[in-house]
Amino acid sequence: MQKYLMTWYGITDLKASLGLEQTTGPILGALLAEDYTDVVILGFTNPNKTENRISELQEKIAFIQSLDKDAAKEVINQFSNTVEAHNHIQQWLKNRLQAASKETNIQFEPVTLKNLNDTQGIYQAASQSLSAVTASKGEKQVTLYLSPGTPIMAFIWTFAATKYPDLNPRFIVSSQPGQAPEQIDLLKLDEKQDLTVNSQSDHYDVIFHLFSEQRIPVLLGINQFNCKMHVFVNTKQFPATVMRQFVMGGDFFELPVDPYSPENVRNEILKLVRSLPSSLRIGFNLTAGTKLMYAGALAACKSVNATPFYFDVKNNKVIFLDDFKSEKTVLIESVEPFISVNGNSLWISNDGDISQSSEFNSHLRNELTNELWKCRSKISKFYKKLVPIIDTQESFRFERPGIYMELSETLAAEIVINGRRFYFDHWPDFARYLCGGWFEEYAYQSLQPLLDSGKIKDLRLGLEVSIDDQKGYAYISEKNKPYQELDITFTDGRSLYIVECKAGAVKSDHIMKLQNIVRYFGGVSGQGILCCCFAPKNKVVAKKVLESGNVELVLGGDLRDQVEAMITKRSLGL
Repeated sequence: MQKYLMTWYGITDLKASLGLEQTTGPILGALLAEDYTDVVILGFTNPNKTENRISELQEKIAFIQSLDKDAAKEVINQFSNTVEAHNHIQQWLKNRLQAASKETNIQFEPVTLKNLNDTQGIYQAASQSLSAVTASKGEKQVTLYLSPGTPIMAFIWTFAATKYPDLNPRFIVSSQPGQAPEQIDLLKLDEKQDLTVNSQSDHYDVIFHLFSEQRIPVLLGINQFNCKMHVFVNTKQFPATVMRQFVMGGDFFELPVDPYSPENVRNEILKLVRSLPSSLRIGFNLTAGTKLMYAGALAACKSVNATPFYFDVKNNKVIFLDDFKSEKTVLIESVEPFISVNGNSLWISNDGDISQSSEFNSHLRNELTNELWKCRSKISKFYKKLVPIIDTQESFRFERPGIYMELSETLAAEIVINGRRFYFDHWPDFARYLCGGWFEEYAYQSLQPLLDSGKIKDLRLGLEVSIDDQKGYAYISEKNKPYQELDITFTDGRSLYIVECKAGAVKSDHIMKLQNIVRYFGGVSGQGILCCCFAPKNKVVAKKVLESGNVELVLGGDLRDQVEAMITKRSLGL
């Protein structure tokens, strides 16, 4: 009898093949734990990655274990999902199986997809593989491995398998890294299928949300549908109390589970479903959570004939996993939900809404801001003198050819640029404005037309978040410094954008800092923009931007056009 293991391969398998994992990786681990005559491996090929010379890959692989974490990550990003990586992992598996005296025929099928959640492409690839195995001669046993790859890939294995009932496949998942996979029962339906009503709708009586570190997909699930009760399937490590603020007028319920036991996840969900009234319309938001939580929740969903869906955050759509129909996600109109859902113990201490501020919307001040942009090289010469006094109201007077600035003891501000005089009766933080605050306001003004046209939904300047001390003040130091000040934040309704403005030189650590801030507050779909006055000449900076994956470097004069292009590209799912 032919015994087939069918699976996608993922980044963990590639890392294992490069010696960067403590384990053998999911696929090799499964092949060593059980005897299979054949393994069919589907490998995502990214059409946007240029081919690399195999000699270059081999040279880098030889030294990858001696590289630091960032350098090793760069090598992986460069070669993952390429033909060279596919060839490498095939040879590695062949060598390791031979060393273990395993006689397994490796069938590798490269699959070109538009992206990792290309449902049509994934379904076509899975169906073709299952069809080929079905057509093969002789008795066969088929095992579908759900752990490698994305959750969409896992679900499509189960969906596609229903089209080939003669195969009667079994399903396995990896419960713990380094341990043998375990079998789970997905296709055996629960005895009481009438517990729920399966129909796609904008209304559900109950939605089960897988909840973990990534919270934006859960927020999208709450925002997308009208629902009376939200159940957050979570673990002790990730309490879901932060979501209570978004469940307005509905019931909030946490369902703790064992994240390493699909069976426990399935049983806990079914126990709760059976305690509810019958014939409810139930949905399952399967976007977040671990792979094993996903497997257990998927089994529960199929058992009670509920409606499973998945938020493809990058492409701004919710995919119904029972028939792969999709619809656009409902837009999030404000930046505050993004901050609040990811903020943990943080709170918004300054909302950064200056739309009604007479100070920031002064015509004279806006004219000065635009004039400083034109003379940015001149004003930059004063930064070293201004930095020591930006947190004071100390009077000053500085002058260079073509520019003069002064803050009097009465806090009256005056600046003359190229013969044009600007005077303000009272401006206590004039030094801070001149030392870079002007550039933040210039960037804000540049984005204002996109807000007016509806291209962006919300725009904030100087939004601050602070630590919640349960008193409403919450600062982390005696100097009354907020936990984090964000120069500019805005949203297109789909993602959070954070703009860091640099009026002076750009350094590589600015990229890494912004990268972390975006990931923390914006999640996987967040976008950082490092807006600079002067194009950086340091090649390391450009390299860090390319490596970041969530940060773009933009010159101040190009900000509006670049942001509009980003939003258009994202709205098209590109």
